[in-house]
Amino acid sequence: MAGRYGGAVMMTLSYLIWLYLISYSGSIFSSMIARLPFFSGASTDVLTDIIYIVITTLIISFLNILAGMFQCGINLYYLNLSTGREAQPADIFAGFRNEASKVFKVSAFILFPTIILSIPFNIFSDMYVMTSDSKYIVLACAFLVPSIVMSAYMNLTFGMAFFLLLDFPNYPASRILSLTRKKVHGHRARLLALDLRFIPMILLGVLSMGIGMLWIYPVISESHALFFLNLMNPARHAPIDERA
Repeated sequence: MAGRYGGAVMMTLSYLIWLYLISYSGSIFSSMIARLPFFSGASTDVLTDIIYIVITTLIISFLNILAGMFQCGINLYYLNLSTGREAQPADIFAGFRNEASKVFKVSAFILFPTIILSIPFNIFSDMYVMTSDSKYIVLACAFLVPSIVMSAYMNLTFGMAFFLLLDFPNYPASRILSLTRKKVHGHRARLLALDLRFIPMILLGVLSMGIGMLWIYPVISESHALFFLNLMNPARHAPIDERA
């Protein structure tokens, strides 16, 4: 990224702004639903709260899927950087311009286990807040732990799917996901080790009130792009996790 770091930082800033706007939209929708007579009436009960949690969780999940679609644009930007092609800020919208339905399906597939497990987690968390009964926090954790594990697994196994979607735009989403799993098979440990390297940097970024992530995220994204290039053509691209 020599000489192109400034553009990468601005790309990251744009990405984070879009994520914030999507997250803020989720908060607005949740507040609007909470003010509906069905949910704000004096006669609300546990069932009403559960219905509210399910509806808001599904809305937020849909917005998270849209947020995930931006990852396709991020991947295109860093693929262009890695291969010496022109990388433009408009690349961030690549997932919404062409084959948006396929990008949406891939994003939804990756997030699906987390979405399903988040519903009972949110319900039991809310029940704990209402009753202070410790059994509900135990039940919430019982869904939180597998949610974290499944999220890690899906990202390690299918996180390269957006790269493949860019390389094979004519493939259906199902074939992209199947091909991703085959390509990553035997390399998940390498990808996990690569991601674990960034934990100290991410912690420093968090300690800087998140400002440091503007410089850290480009390094992580570029590393993933180089990992993908090595995965597809190891004879031409040296493994990023073996470079000095």
